[in-house]
Amino acid sequence: MTIPIDKIPELLAVELDTLWAAHRAVGLDGFMCLYTLPGQEPFRSKQPGIQFWFGPDDTKKAVDQVMQYYNQGHLPNSPLLLNPIVHALQKDESYKPLGSGIIWCTSLCLGIEVLKDESMERLWDLGVLASPFHRGDNERAGLKIIGICGEAQSSMDGKTVTGCRELYELANIPGEKYVYYYLLSGIAYLTNNGLFDHPDFLTLFPKDALEDEKSRRKILERSVIDPQRVVDAAYCWNAYERHHSLYRKFGTNPDDVEANLRYFNLVARDVELFDATGPMRKEADEMFEFIVPGLVPRGSVSLIAASGGTGKSSLAHNLCIMAAVDYAPGEEAPTWLGQRLAIEKCKGVCVYFSGEDGPPIINARGAIFDPDGRARRLMFQRTNFGDGVTFAQHLRRLHKIPDVPIMVIDPARKYLTGDEDDAGVVSEFFEAIEEFAISKGTAVLVVHHLQKNAYPKSVRETLDMLRGSQVFVDRPRVVIGMFRDGPYTIAGLAKNNIPPNLGMVTEERVFARDPKRLQLIWLPGQEGIRDTNLPPEEIEKLIEKARREKR
Repeated sequence: MTIPIDKIPELLAVELDTLWAAHRAVGLDGFMCLYTLPGQEPFRSKQPGIQFWFGPDDTKKAVDQVMQYYNQGHLPNSPLLLNPIVHALQKDESYKPLGSGIIWCTSLCLGIEVLKDESMERLWDLGVLASPFHRGDNERAGLKIIGICGEAQSSMDGKTVTGCRELYELANIPGEKYVYYYLLSGIAYLTNNGLFDHPDFLTLFPKDALEDEKSRRKILERSVIDPQRVVDAAYCWNAYERHHSLYRKFGTNPDDVEANLRYFNLVARDVELFDATGPMRKEADEMFEFIVPGLVPRGSVSLIAASGGTGKSSLAHNLCIMAAVDYAPGEEAPTWLGQRLAIEKCKGVCVYFSGEDGPPIINARGAIFDPDGRARRLMFQRTNFGDGVTFAQHLRRLHKIPDVPIMVIDPARKYLTGDEDDAGVVSEFFEAIEEFAISKGTAVLVVHHLQKNAYPKSVRETLDMLRGSQVFVDRPRVVIGMFRDGPYTIAGLAKNNIPPNLGMVTEERVFARDPKRLQLIWLPGQEGIRDTNLPPEEIEKLIEKARREKR
């Protein structure tokens, strides 16, 4: 992607204003510096030794300086580097480093080095912003990496801060001589290893996130990371010998390193054998977090199974809207299928893939579910992701969003690359969404249809009537079944691979339908429960009876 030369000043202004906003958010004010190196290593410039100091109100002057020396992008030119550390002007007209509201890193792929997806994943999982550099036709020639900090990071040398080096190590792209430099987006830098450019600063953020000052402030608040997490993650990455699979399995807690490595060595450094060994077994309540306790876990794939017209799309859409609302302190959380929403687990951007319903239906339902427009963290996606971009590839784009508490895919068949009866096609779909769910800790909720003319009489029967490959039955951790029973709707867990001590909903529930509000109202008391399973007290009686007979 080449940015027209006349668009570059506007993008440079957005980038510099965003950096100043990050600095000011942590109480830093002063001057940043645009410069070229005094020599020609590792960046080539027509005019070495340039320095231009500028404050937060001097963005236009700074952009003018960049464009003046850039020579309309034609060589020879002098593309200015940025020192993003804020400095204070001293009485002797020298500049003293104060600190930075960001940590950063430039990782360029040199020679035959290739950018791997896992480099971006390690950074995105920490909430760090990262997107590729280009070199000629190679659009994966390295990474521009930025972490927005919640506190000012001090600098002793005026060139770097704690966390920059750790970002470089996590990216794992060899290129030591470029690591601490900050390359502005939109302009090309001639280096000893070729001509590199990061085409657009906006690609680091969700679409339209920086369109105005208010939007910029919000996205920066949501993108804040703890640099100590980056430091800890880099320590673990190096301790686990930079094996991505080990790092993903072992996590980023430095306190676990010694024990993990001890057990790893005991099982002959075999990852699969290690998975069956003690340290990976967590307490049950540490393994699962829920968007909806007892029904929809984070970090897993769940599925809603029902016939057409049952209201499953409305139900999924409503859950996304409820999760995308910022509730006031003390405000009671809404319920979904009778369970109270875990609003403390719903921070971040909620993503709704609507493959069948277009904007008119989506907007109409949204007006019913959210008449006051409070669901400001809800992102809608359709089925067109750009020329040649697959659903799985688009999911990788979404990795840059720091926190995605829930993602709804409605319906599954619209996002398959082939026939829903093809086990390979469906497995490919589930592999992509499972990877996203696990790596981002996201509750992925898939909407899927039953076979034609399916009339289940229990929630459990919906599992046997799912359309398509058996993979739809095998891969989800949770399947929520729904069906009509006269004027009522019955819903419950048709499949549940989560330990019962976590409070999973075990009964089938009876709901009245509210067509005006598109809501399911759980009937009170025993009327709201279908006795499909023996109650616990009956099970205990049977166990006691068996014990007496054995004696």
